[in-house]
Amino acid sequence: MKLKTSFINTGILLNDLKRFTWIGAGYLLLLLSIVPLKVFMLYSRAQDLQIDTTAYLRIFQFDHYVPTQILVLIIVPVLTGLLLFRYLQDGRAADMAHALPVRRETHYNTHVAAGIIFLFVPLILTALVSWALVAGLGIEGVNGTNILTWLSNSLLINLLFYICTVAVGMVTGMTTMQGVLSYILLLLPSGLSVLLLHNLNQYLYGFAYDYYFSSKIEYLSPLTRLTDISRTPFQPGEMAVYLGISIVLYFAGRSLYLRRNTETAGSAITFEVLRPIFKYSVTFCFMLLLGSYFNAAQESMAWTYFGYFIGSLLAYFLIEILLNKSLQVFQKRQIRGYSIYALAMVVLLGLFHFDWTGYESRLPEISEIKSIYMDSSFFPLNYQPDVPIAQDVNYVYTPVKAIFTDQDNIARIHALHRQIIANGPDHKESSLSKSMKNAERICLSYELENGRRIYRQYEIPIPDYAGSLKLIYESREYKELHNEIFSFSPAAVDFIDITGYESNKSLRLIDQESIAQAFTALQSDIYNETYEEMVNGKPPWAHVNIHIKNASDHSFGQNWEKSYANFEQWLKDTGNYERARLVPGADITCAFIDRVPAINEEDSERPQSKTRRLDIAALEEKPGILKITGLEQLEWCLSQYHRNSEADYEVFFVLNNGGVISGFLDEANAPAFILEHFTL
Repeated sequence: MKLKTSFINTGILLNDLKRFTWIGAGYLLLLLSIVPLKVFMLYSRAQDLQIDTTAYLRIFQFDHYVPTQILVLIIVPVLTGLLLFRYLQDGRAADMAHALPVRRETHYNTHVAAGIIFLFVPLILTALVSWALVAGLGIEGVNGTNILTWLSNSLLINLLFYICTVAVGMVTGMTTMQGVLSYILLLLPSGLSVLLLHNLNQYLYGFAYDYYFSSKIEYLSPLTRLTDISRTPFQPGEMAVYLGISIVLYFAGRSLYLRRNTETAGSAITFEVLRPIFKYSVTFCFMLLLGSYFNAAQESMAWTYFGYFIGSLLAYFLIEILLNKSLQVFQKRQIRGYSIYALAMVVLLGLFHFDWTGYESRLPEISEIKSIYMDSSFFPLNYQPDVPIAQDVNYVYTPVKAIFTDQDNIARIHALHRQIIANGPDHKESSLSKSMKNAERICLSYELENGRRIYRQYEIPIPDYAGSLKLIYESREYKELHNEIFSFSPAAVDFIDITGYESNKSLRLIDQESIAQAFTALQSDIYNETYEEMVNGKPPWAHVNIHIKNASDHSFGQNWEKSYANFEQWLKDTGNYERARLVPGADITCAFIDRVPAINEEDSERPQSKTRRLDIAALEEKPGILKITGLEQLEWCLSQYHRNSEADYEVFFVLNNGGVISGFLDEANAPAFILEHFTL
C-alpha cells in the first residue's frame, strides 16, 4: 500500500478523472465512428459496391484512404498532454497544486497515469467492439490478429505522442509552445535529416543525396512514419525502439518536473541552461530551411547564402524576443552573440569548400573492391517490395540491381570514377551549363572486401565521358543487367505482344517456337548493340511486351530498336515484318522536311516533337519545305529521325489516317536529296 500511494495519489487521480473524463469519452466516440462504424457502413453497401476484404483491412492498417484515423491519433494524445499538465503553465495553479502534502514525483506519475487511462481505455473498447462486429457480421478476411495489430500500434503511437508532449511541457511554460515544440520534436529527426542532406548536396561533390534521401528517411520520425504504416507495418524492432523512447522520455520528464521552478510558468523555456541550446538550434534549423528554399527556387549559391543570412538573422532575434518577452533585443550582447554564430557558420562552410574531410577525392583501391553498383538512380538498390497483407500475389516486382562483379568492368567503372574526380565539380558545372540535355546521372555504390560501402552520385556531361562509358555499356554484363530478357528463358513466356511505335499495328506471338526464335534474335541484337546505338535517341520500330507464365499481371518491355538486324530479319522471314512497324506507302503517305529555326527565333516557330494533327495543306505550301514521297527516301528518314531538338532539320511524316509524326534529322549524315534541296 505504501508503494501504491507513493507512486500515484488516488485523490488527484479521481479529480483528473472527474475533470477530464470528457477527453476519454470524446476520444471513444471518435474512434467508434472511424473504425467499427466505418466497418458497418462498408458492410451495408457491400452488395452494391462489391466490396472485398481489402476495403475492411484498410481501416485497420491506417491506410491513407482513411486519413481521419491518422489525424485523430496525431491530435488527441498531444491535446491530452496539454490539458493534463496545463496547470504547470499557470503560476498560481502550479503553486496551489504543489502546496498539497503530495510529493512532486507523485503529482507527475498520477497525471501521466490519468492520461494513459483516457487514451488506452477508448482504444481497447474500440478494438473489442470492432472484433464483436466483425465476428457478428461474419466478415471474412478480417480476424483477431488484424484488430490486435491495430490496437498494439495505436497504443504505442498514443503512448509515444502523449509522453513526448508531457516531457516537452517540462521545458516550456507556455501551452502553445508546448504543443508546437511537441510536434517539432516528433518531426525533428526526419526534418533535420532532409535539411542536412539538401545542404550537404550543395557542397560535397559526389554526395549521394538520392541514396540517403530514399533510404526510408521518413522512418526516423514517428509522424512521417505513420504515412507509410499501411504499406509497411511496424516491425518488432521499431516497436521496441518507440517503447524505449517513451520510457526514456517518461523518466526525463519526471526528472525535469522535480527540478522545475513554479515561477517559470509563462516563460518560453523554463530552464536557463536550455535557453542558448534552444536559441542556436532554432537559428541553425531555420538557416538551413531558408537556404534550401532559395537554392531550390533560384538554383544559385549566391541566393543560398542570402537564405542562410536572412534565415539565421530572423530566427536568432525572433527567439531573443520570445525568450526575453521584449522588443529591446538589438543590444550589444545579442549582436555579439549573433556575430559569433555567423562567424562559426562561415568557418564551417569554408571547411566544406576546401573538402577538409577528403570526401570528394576518396576512391577505394581496385584490390579492395568486391562489387560495384552503377545505374542512373539508387531506386533499384533501395527498393523493397510492398506486398499488401490482403492480397494473394504470386509475383512481386523487383527492379534489377545493376551490381557489377566482373573484374574488367570493375576496373572500367573505377577508371570512370577516377576521371570524374579528376575533372572535379568546376568541370561539371561548365560542361552541364552548355547543354543539360546531354547530362547523365551516375550513381555508384562500392561494396568493399571488408564489408564497408561507399556511395557516390554525379551528374556528368555525356560527351566528355563517352569513351569511358562506351567500354562499360558495350560489355555483356552491363547488357544482361539492364535488359530483363536475359533473366527469363523462352519456356517461362506465355505470349509476346509487338506494338508498332506511334501506330495501331500489333502482332502477338503465342507458340513456343516463335517465342524462342524471337528471344534468340533479340538477345543476339542486344549483345551486338554499340554504345552509339544505345544513346542515339532514335525511337524504336516497336515495343515488345513479354508476358510471363504463372505471374499475376507481370510483363516486361523490350524495344525493337532500329539497329536490331537479327530481329528484323526474323520478322521478314516469318512474314510478320509489315505487321509490326510503320511502312512507307502502306502506312505513310509522304513526309515534309523543314530547316529547324535558329535558336533566337520565335519559340512558336520551333515545332514540338510529338505526334499531332497539322494543317497538311498549309505545311505543303510553306516556302522552302521539302516534300518526299519516294519509298526509299521515306524509309531512310524513318530509320534516322530522332527526338533531340538540337538538330538541323525537322521531319513530318504524314500517316494515311491523317495523323502526323514529327522528329528531327541531322545534317551531318543527311543524304544528297536533302542537302541539295537546302543548299539551293
